[in-house]
Amino acid sequence: MRTKILTLALVAVLPLAPTQAEPLSRAQVVEAALAANPEVLLALEDLAILRGRGGEALADALPEIKLLGTAQRFRDPSLLNSSSFDFFPAELRDALRPIPASLFDGAVTVKQTLFTFRLGAAIRAARHAVTLGEEQVRQARQAVALEAVRAYDEYLLALARVDVGGKALRQKQIHLETARNRRAAGVVTDLDVLRSQVDVENARAVLIRLEGEAAEAAATINAVMVRDIATPIEPVDSLDYEPFEADVERLVAEARGVRPEVKAAQAAEKAYAEFVTVEKAEGRPRLDFEGAWGYSVRELGNFLEQDYERWAVQVKLTVPVFDGWRTRGRVAQARAELGKRQQEIRALDNRVRLQAQQAVTRLHASKSLIEAAELSVTQARRALEMTQANYKAGASTTLDVLDAQAALTQAEVTRVQALHAHAGARAFARFVMGRSPLGDGAPAAAVPGAALAATR
Repeated sequence: MRTKILTLALVAVLPLAPTQAEPLSRAQVVEAALAANPEVLLALEDLAILRGRGGEALADALPEIKLLGTAQRFRDPSLLNSSSFDFFPAELRDALRPIPASLFDGAVTVKQTLFTFRLGAAIRAARHAVTLGEEQVRQARQAVALEAVRAYDEYLLALARVDVGGKALRQKQIHLETARNRRAAGVVTDLDVLRSQVDVENARAVLIRLEGEAAEAAATINAVMVRDIATPIEPVDSLDYEPFEADVERLVAEARGVRPEVKAAQAAEKAYAEFVTVEKAEGRPRLDFEGAWGYSVRELGNFLEQDYERWAVQVKLTVPVFDGWRTRGRVAQARAELGKRQQEIRALDNRVRLQAQQAVTRLHASKSLIEAAELSVTQARRALEMTQANYKAGASTTLDVLDAQAALTQAEVTRVQALHAHAGARAFARFVMGRSPLGDGAPAAAVPGAALAATR
């Protein structure tokens, strides 16, 4: 009993083991987001609706067949209410008494459109609408993939800044210990130690803030994947440099050919062009066939008897003459919708060109910044080492060391930010072209003329 009580006490006192972080790559985050993100699922439902409407558009091209059956019990005094009933002979009036009766009907009816001006246009419009829905699904998937990649890269940036902040704190702690030793030796004053202590605490506060930002970035990844935002994550990819050469005209040309927004806009334009024809057809002649065949009996046993067979066939020609300008109004609306789609294509083309220019500018700027930041980190690290050596020799002050540490920290932060910017520019450039923001998965390459250190 004592053993059980001690075990329960230990369980209550000891903290629970932390949940192990889940290793995730960019591709895994994108895959999970595409499988669960509501934007993609909504686009798939919209596609299902459009496919259903496409099937509905085929209705005029196919026969409509129905089986009808009725059974009724009735008593009809309508003959007694005839205006000439009083002129019938008395004996006939006495014989014409309504009595209840039963009537059973069974029939097959067929309706088929033989000719209409709207049929072909409606079917083509439905096909273009399905194409529109398919491209909208691709568009939603591409947008969610870009969001997932950006969230992943933001987390990598946050972790890299935590790493830089941690190194800065350790450097300042080492300098504080050096200042205390020199104070004990009577070489420096208490002011040097106090300045170092303040700098350590400031660095610790910065690190706490950066860790909070990293936690928020991890929550954002979980939100993109539509799962518990508190799930711990361990990224397996890094912010490495990958060469990516592109120019505006190349991006625009590829976007016009494969980007889902462009193809969706083109499909919408074609669909609305067919809608104009569909609305015009409402004011034009059409030819329909209707037929029915079956039996009408008072007794069920007479079904399938030839004498009780009933059928009818008709071919109906409808020629609209005047509908109060209803058709003309619908045609005007359809033409206006077509004009809107055409203007949207022009606006989209202009937006694609702007995005292509932005992507190219970001690629070039971030590449130059990476090269400059790599050189700056090397120089700042060398300057810190020299300053620390001078401080130990009494040739520099605590302020000199703190300035050198701050310069190195800023250079390292600039480097990881440049790597993050280039990764974002690559993903955005692929997005502009209509490709997956993940790219082709090629291994990372070094910056020309300098090897980049890992960001974590």
